[in-house]
Amino acid sequence: MSKTSKNLILLAATLAVPVLCFGQTELQLRARQLPGWDPSQREGSCEIRVWVDDRAEVRLRGDKIWVTTLAGAKGRDQGSECSQPMPFNAVGDFQVRQLSGRTHIGMVQNPSRGNNYTAMLTVEDRQGGGDNYAFEVTWRAEANITNAPAPFFDDVRACQEIVRQRFTAQNGRGSYVDFETFADRQNVAQDRGGNYRNQGRGRGQDQERIQGRGSAKTYSESRNLTYSCIMDTNRNMVQSGDYQYVGESLRVNQRNPLK
Repeated sequence: MSKTSKNLILLAATLAVPVLCFGQTELQLRARQLPGWDPSQREGSCEIRVWVDDRAEVRLRGDKIWVTTLAGAKGRDQGSECSQPMPFNAVGDFQVRQLSGRTHIGMVQNPSRGNNYTAMLTVEDRQGGGDNYAFEVTWRAEANITNAPAPFFDDVRACQEIVRQRFTAQNGRGSYVDFETFADRQNVAQDRGGNYRNQGRGRGQDQERIQGRGSAKTYSESRNLTYSCIMDTNRNMVQSGDYQYVGESLRVNQRNPLK
């Protein structure tokens, strides 16, 4: 192989690198409020407008939207709007209607308690150049919003806040925790096979365990952690919350290790 041919191959490989680097990026935003925004209404809707090139996942939880680019140029929001936040514990009759976009939008998961009431859709646009996609999602609360037990109570966020308070109390000023967005949940009355255990006096069926991951930091050290909370689902309150470190620590200096 000639020297010129080798140089051309190296140049082609170098030019290919930026294309690969576009993938696996995430945009997080809060949807704008439509005129007549009213969380007390039993029915709600969002019009999600995004630009996608190649492949992306779109998630909706409450009034927050995540656009995760899986391949191609980074996806972006094009003015998504909602009439109310999607309830955190009272979603039913979830529907999706595509309004624009040159390829079909796929439904991956409907919002449910098992996924923390997070809807997820996929967009695949392999025609090159990207396109604007718009779709309307609608839902009906499973009960009258005004009488439902705190439909907009975000139990995952409440759990994380309790864990954050405990962490900062133990590690002092300047310490903080970054949590991963999504968490897992399990009824504390169930075993790993999904069967209910005998809790005594009916306990457990109105309790859930929320578990997730995050990263803890101070000015001198950073570590990954897992956290867990027990939630009272009848009263919508955190009963307990704790965290544990996982993996190795990254030390800036040896003073004030994480507790």
